[in-house]
Amino acid sequence: MPNTGTVCRQGRLYKEVQMLRPYPGESSLQKKMKGSRCVTVATALLTLVALKAYIEWSAEQEERFPTPHEANWRTSAFTPVQATVEDAVAEAPLRFNASLQQLRQSIQKSSAYWNRKQHQIFQALDAGWKNASAHKCDRPRDAERVSNFGTYSQLYRDFILYDECRSFPLLIDQPSKCSCSKNSTFLLLAIKSLPGNFAARQAVRDSWGQEGEHDGLPVRTVFLMGTAKGRHGPNLQRMVEYESQTFGDILMWDFEDTFFNLTLKDFLFLNWTLERCRDVRFILKGDDDVFINTPKVVDYLSSLDNRKPIYVGQVMANASPFRVRKSKYYVPESYYVGPYPAYAGGGGYIFSGMLAPWLHAISQYIPFYPIDDVYTGLCFQALGIRPEAHAGFQTFDIAEKDRENPCVHRELLLVHQRSPHQTLHLWKQIRDPSLTC
Repeated sequence: MPNTGTVCRQGRLYKEVQMLRPYPGESSLQKKMKGSRCVTVATALLTLVALKAYIEWSAEQEERFPTPHEANWRTSAFTPVQATVEDAVAEAPLRFNASLQQLRQSIQKSSAYWNRKQHQIFQALDAGWKNASAHKCDRPRDAERVSNFGTYSQLYRDFILYDECRSFPLLIDQPSKCSCSKNSTFLLLAIKSLPGNFAARQAVRDSWGQEGEHDGLPVRTVFLMGTAKGRHGPNLQRMVEYESQTFGDILMWDFEDTFFNLTLKDFLFLNWTLERCRDVRFILKGDDDVFINTPKVVDYLSSLDNRKPIYVGQVMANASPFRVRKSKYYVPESYYVGPYPAYAGGGGYIFSGMLAPWLHAISQYIPFYPIDDVYTGLCFQALGIRPEAHAGFQTFDIAEKDRENPCVHRELLLVHQRSPHQTLHLWKQIRDPSLTC
């Protein structure tokens, strides 16, 4: 076929050139014009031939030689860490030096509080790494380091004053959560909740969060929360303790459970995972008001290459901080400037359990950020891992006409958000053998 194509191209070129040959009676100017046209046509045709050959060659190279990112996946050095947490923290800057430098280049140098703080850590790494990950919570940080600190909301001020505090007592534990089955946990559903969200948690237990085995693969569930002794609400501690004794699925730490402390909650959960669930294959982090099609999630994860670590969800790309003060995602310019990294929406995403030790280690070199899913994206970027988009994750909901449609939900992996009543109803519908779509 390539020879035939070459002959055809040469034939067309020959005809074009023949048409442009001079004939008797033409003036010298006409001859020059036709000669010029001949050269132009011939050059254009030869350029097209060369371009086609280059495209074909490029396609062959793409199949033969994967891009650097793909190659990194195939030769991934991400393996379960058998060393201590301290050793992993010390090793992380060396192991991920290249991706940390890329993160460094992506963060603007600025007088904004978080930017300045991150670049100070980078400078400490340059000096030898030993003290770069030190976090002291012996006293609140000086408010004078943040311009316009007095104009910040109380939640923001509290976050900044105590953003070095990373160690809080575990009030309610589930030490045998991942050790109560023959096989290691395949999927751990780590669901962010608030102490008062009793109905949401019960709806999850009665539907997609049921523990057991899906096709022989163990699935476990834990609810993550801070203390029930809130400053601005009733003391629910005894009720949550009773709930934990009844269902055995609550993890509670002694910190105030606020929106800005979701980042802290993620960090403490990684601590717990390294101690109680080191061999988990996949972790799904989600809110307690999402709807998850757990069997479909298990089927999807079962089809993946175990050697390829994943970070998958609905990807937010080219995002920037909200500057509208009334938004709960508001970030002052005196706190952070610059774009966000690509990240998976915090309503629900999945990552490989083998990444937990390295996420925990690398997070020691990334200052806490008040938006938890952005912070997770920063940590994954520091590891050199990009989020993978999956159409089955709909963290900003679906079309209104489809929100009660079980056939649509049966094809999704996760959708946000659903009330407890909607969750129970949809779960019953998609599990109905008589459902026809």
